[in-house]
Amino acid sequence: MNVKTIVLALCTFVALPAAAQPYPNKPIRMIVSLPAGGGVDIMARLIAQPLSVRLGQQIVVENRPGAAGTIATQAVARSPADGYTILASSNIEITITPNLQQVPYDPVRDLAPLVRTVTVPSVLVSAGNAPHRTMKELLALIKEKRGKYSYGTPGTGSAMHIAVEAMREKAGLDLVQVPYKGAPPVLADAMSGSITFGVVGLPPAVSLIRSGKLQALALMSPRRSAVLPDVPTFAEATGMELTDFPVWYAFFAPAGTPAEITGKLESEIIAVLKDAELVKKLVGAGMDVTGQPGQPFLETIKAESASYAAIFKRLNIKAE
Repeated sequence: MNVKTIVLALCTFVALPAAAQPYPNKPIRMIVSLPAGGGVDIMARLIAQPLSVRLGQQIVVENRPGAAGTIATQAVARSPADGYTILASSNIEITITPNLQQVPYDPVRDLAPLVRTVTVPSVLVSAGNAPHRTMKELLALIKEKRGKYSYGTPGTGSAMHIAVEAMREKAGLDLVQVPYKGAPPVLADAMSGSITFGVVGLPPAVSLIRSGKLQALALMSPRRSAVLPDVPTFAEATGMELTDFPVWYAFFAPAGTPAEITGKLESEIIAVLKDAELVKKLVGAGMDVTGQPGQPFLETIKAESASYAAIFKRLNIKAE
């Protein structure tokens, strides 16, 4: 056996253990589609730590907000399908924005759904010192001085925007939407009184409501939240029924990721969501644990996308 053959044999021998190492064998990037401090970010960071322990690898959380979450979503859709880049997102960039405008990805074709982790009620908030103290008072004020009032949402076409437009249609209100890039700036302008009210996912608003900087007038959901049990639903606060426009947060991998890897991520995320301590933290942040696995989650995405397409047409909602 000559020297070259020996060297090649040794290289092959040394390379085999590395190639055979089970997934994961290096850190995982978790790209968050919306800004730091928002609901998706809170969910991602709460789950990343215990998931990292279960997987035995560091999970690096990276916020990449912008363009209603489509920047991060596109980045993950175009990442190598090896399980080392995953997306933490809301339904805005998966079932909503693609029905409003062209996006540089197909959420069904380009992404592999892992787990729908939580659902989140939307909350309608005003400044803590605003003169109106109930939904009925706010609605009376808007009807009295038409054309004077504005509301903020995390973006045009968001579930929050659709909920208010449905409310506006049902109650005959004259309102102007101010779209923001995520929940934190909505909350800041609601506190200052720059907008009459804001509607956001509950998690980033909880501490501000408890401190009195914001007042929560109603949950735009069919039931009250365990974290703020005294806040009425919209139906309770007004006597008007409102269609539920759910908000959810979830994890995705790039399409084409091997089934053994997506299966492992799915099972480990669901296992983490059964941990009592984590559930307590998620519920305390205003989230309801769902833990819907990949295949039924995909069916949820398809049905919800079709539903939003019909809603946008009926309410004449278009991208700005």
